[in-house]
Amino acid sequence: MPGLGIISNPFAKINKRDPEHNTLMWYILGNRGQFEVTNSLHDLSRVCEEFCERGLDTIGVVGGDGTISLTLSALAQAYPPDKLPRILVLRGGTVNVLASNLGIFGSPKDVFADALEAYHMPNGLAEMSLQTLKVNGRLGFIFADGVAARFLGEFYKNKSSTLGAGLFLGKVLADGAAGGRLGGAYKNLYLREKVKIDCKPRPWPFENPIEPVMLVASTIPKMPFGIRLFRALNTHREEAELLAITASEKSLPFEVLRTLLTGGKGSEETIHRHIFENATLVPSNEIEYSLDGDLLEATREPIEICLGPRFVFCSPYGNVL
Repeated sequence: MPGLGIISNPFAKINKRDPEHNTLMWYILGNRGQFEVTNSLHDLSRVCEEFCERGLDTIGVVGGDGTISLTLSALAQAYPPDKLPRILVLRGGTVNVLASNLGIFGSPKDVFADALEAYHMPNGLAEMSLQTLKVNGRLGFIFADGVAARFLGEFYKNKSSTLGAGLFLGKVLADGAAGGRLGGAYKNLYLREKVKIDCKPRPWPFENPIEPVMLVASTIPKMPFGIRLFRALNTHREEAELLAITASEKSLPFEVLRTLLTGGKGSEETIHRHIFENATLVPSNEIEYSLDGDLLEATREPIEICLGPRFVFCSPYGNVL
C-alpha cells in the first residue's frame, strides 16, 4: 500500500536549535505515515530498507543538502531502480540549495503541514524530475573542489546560516580585492590545482591538463545565494554541466562579484563550460572536494563523476522547473 515516510536528521540545524522539533513533526504526521529519526548511516540504510518493504512511495527528508544526498544514496540502494520513491524536501539545513531550486521555502513544520494537506487532496503534490550526479559512488547534485571546498571548510568552523555564509563571502572577497591586507582570509583559499579531465560522450574541449582555481559540476541550475550559474542545464536537463574556473588571484574576487551581480553569467574567458554524462578528474596532487556541501576526504586518486538515477521531487507549492 503506498504511503508516506519521513526521515529526520537529528544533527540538522533546525533540530539542534529546537530539540522538540521532531516531536512536533511526529505529532503533525500522526497515523498518516511513519516518522523515523536516523542517528547513523547504518540507521539510515535500515530505515530505507524498511520503507521499501512497506511499499512507502513518498519520502520526506528533514535536513540540509548533505542529509538529502546521503538519503538519496541509501534509497537508491534499498529500492528497485524502477520503483524509486518520490522525495519531499522539508528543509532544515544551513543553506538548503536543493529546496531553493525546487521553490520550497519556509520552516520544515510549515512545509510539512502544507504538504500533508496537498498529499490528501485530489490533485495531490506537484512533481518535478531531477537528474542526480554520482560522485565516487555517492549521489548528489553539486560537486565542487578548490576555492569552493576550502571556503566551506573555513565557514564550517563557525557554521551559522545563509546570512552568515553571505557575510563571510563578503569578507573574503573584500580581502581579495584589497590584496590580502584585510586579514589574509582570501590568500588562504586561493590555490590552483593541476587536473586532467576526461569527459564522455563529448571530450573535454579545452586545455588539458588544466590548472583551475575551482571545478564545479551540477545537474541543478542554481548555486547558493540563488546564482543561476549552470545555464546550459536549461536545455540539457538529462545531462550535467562542468565548469572550470581559471581566474587569476587578482581577478577572482571581481569575477565572483560580477557573477553575483549578473545572476551567474560571469566571464567566458575564465569560466569554461562543458556538458557531459561521465567525467574523470585526475589530480596531480591531493585535492579537497565537496558534494552538496558535505566536505569529503581529500584525495590524490581519480574522482569519477557520472549521472545517477533520476528522482521525482514533490512540492505543495507547484512545479517551478
